[in-house]
Amino acid sequence: MASENGNSKAIKRVKIEDEKLEERNPDVCWLLLSGVPPGTVIGLDANIWVVGPNFRGIRDIPFGVHYFFYNSVSTTTSSVSGLRCSQFLYFNESRVIRKHWVIEREVFEDQPDGNVEAMLSNKSEVDVFLGAYPRDRFANWVALASHITPDTVERLQPSGGWIYSCAQFQSEKSDSKDRVGLPIPSRLKRGNEADVEVCPPESIDKGEELLPVLKTIPETDIRWTAIPLHPLFPPGSTPTEISHHNIDQTYTLNQLIAQLDTLNSENDQRGNESDGRPTALSRGESRLLAEFHFAFVVFLLGEVLDGWFHWRKLLALIANCEKAVRERPTLYKVLITSLYRIFTYSDEEEKPEKAGTGGSSSSGTSVSVAGLFQAGSEENGGFTFFDGWKECDVNEPAFLPHTMTRFFGNIAEAAETVDKRNREVKDVLERAEGLRICLERKFDVKLIAHRPKRAREDEEISVDEVKWDTDEAPVIVMD
Repeated sequence: MASENGNSKAIKRVKIEDEKLEERNPDVCWLLLSGVPPGTVIGLDANIWVVGPNFRGIRDIPFGVHYFFYNSVSTTTSSVSGLRCSQFLYFNESRVIRKHWVIEREVFEDQPDGNVEAMLSNKSEVDVFLGAYPRDRFANWVALASHITPDTVERLQPSGGWIYSCAQFQSEKSDSKDRVGLPIPSRLKRGNEADVEVCPPESIDKGEELLPVLKTIPETDIRWTAIPLHPLFPPGSTPTEISHHNIDQTYTLNQLIAQLDTLNSENDQRGNESDGRPTALSRGESRLLAEFHFAFVVFLLGEVLDGWFHWRKLLALIANCEKAVRERPTLYKVLITSLYRIFTYSDEEEKPEKAGTGGSSSSGTSVSVAGLFQAGSEENGGFTFFDGWKECDVNEPAFLPHTMTRFFGNIAEAAETVDKRNREVKDVLERAEGLRICLERKFDVKLIAHRPKRAREDEEISVDEVKWDTDEAPVIVMD
């Protein structure tokens, strides 16, 4: 009797699996990873797997741009020891991407693409070793990368194809033979600790000259768009005009967008720049927003600190513009939606779950930005001294409240000086007010620098009133 019950359960389980296979969307892709040591951290978009003995890759990946990353594991301890390596992948058709782990160098090497028909015809055998892409989390990835296109990846991703969390340096030819005969500075000799404090700065400079010159490997550098260190102004500007362009940096923003608009890429010729999505933004504006999202993704998922600093620079530039709100209302409308999605991304609760690869092969979790923009103790996972909402330096205000206050203030000023019949700027103001109230309640901060007389009270506007998905963000179709 027990045997019959066991057989019936097995048959029922097979039928359920077959039904799931029939319902599966055929327009998906596979990422096959061979030779990966157990314990290695593998990530795709906002999902993370810890590799088990049976892990061979990820299946059911939706079409579009995706972000793949990994951390190698120590052979002596169970903790992750390697730096994070990552790259963007683009799937525009059913495809089987294959990568092989090279244990000596702890890197993945590309292999020829696999056979799609073979994967489809052997689903039941292959799927046992593959972790399923969590479709319920696909919307999370779209929230972070809705504006990143193949053109963005081609422009910004390092020429070597991989993004590293730590800079990869190479030194120039060493002149160690010439430095052998040089005297050792007294401040570096043992027993002279008392002389360190009175050591003149000149000796420190001379000591630094003896150090090898390190330069980053060009193939590993992210090709960021250069942002001016100081606000730009037209040639021949008077001192008064220069001061104005320092306060309202619209001229600098326009120059940057014009620069992005004139860039050419292979994707332009193929017509894939916007990934087939209709948009009311200019090409330069689309590329600016794409780089804004690219910088945040490589920071959050790739652990690249330069991504955070570049994201800050872009946000600070856009926030310090008033005239641009009137000239480019669509850009600001879409940007506000992007900020809302980024700042509220931590609302989802992390729920670890098995990845369906034979039970013991891997487990999946979701990446969250909880604590990233709100200070907290180490016990509750917060980043107490992270440069977010809370003040990190007693002499400087925290970046986000200071910048967002300027952002909302300039939008309010622009709305006051524009024609009342200008509906576009009014829409930007209403959306900005919804975002401001949301951030104030979520992070317990005040972001009011200037309130227009005709603005409604906080109680009269709800975040739910703002239609966050009415801009150029793509429509998510969940099959």
